[in-house]
Amino acid sequence: MNFLVDVNLPKKFRFFNKPEFSFVADIQTTLPDTEIWQHALRDNLVILTKDSDFYDRSLVARQRPKVVHFRLGNQTLAGLHNYFSAYWSEITALLNEHDLLVAYSDRVDVIF
Repeated sequence: MNFLVDVNLPKKFRFFNKPEFSFVADIQTTLPDTEIWQHALRDNLVILTKDSDFYDRSLVARQRPKVVHFRLGNQTLAGLHNYFSAYWSEITALLNEHDLLVAYSDRVDVIF
């Protein structure tokens, strides 16, 4: 599974320093959401984002990439690391069967 990290998540977060992560910022920092969406669809990437627009679009789209919408509030890099250490295995396991997840600070919800 490969991931597209939206600009609202930190590129310098060492957890993302693996080949399966690519970054919107490396494509274009001002890339419109529609183009991010199409890129993820075309290349079979899971969008990782804090942007609720991707969540909203997933609810109505007929064809959609997988999306993980993080609703964690403001986090330090250490806080993000703790979160990802605790929940990343669960998130990736859920993505095998589901298309839209919402990640909160204390749980991960499956939308569909």
